[in-house]
Amino acid sequence: MTVEIGGDTSKLQTALKHVNTEIKHTQSELRDVNKLLKLDPGNTELISQKHKLLVQTIEEQLKRKKQKEI
Repeated sequence: MTVEIGGDTSKLQTALKHVNTEIKHTQSELRDVNKLLKLDPGNTELISQKHKLLVQTIEEQLKRKKQKEI
């Protein structure tokens, strides 16, 4: 059985696209920091930056989840 519900999802798609772009950008930054940490694993500034990026990733994932629930 297939049920089709009509509706305009353009706002949802735009919001999800924006959140996905943010997530990709953060993941790219995180990859860069990880590469730098391989060269200098004791760099506390890089470790702090990685922590901030991980927190940002979690926040963006939660935002994406919230957008999908709407």
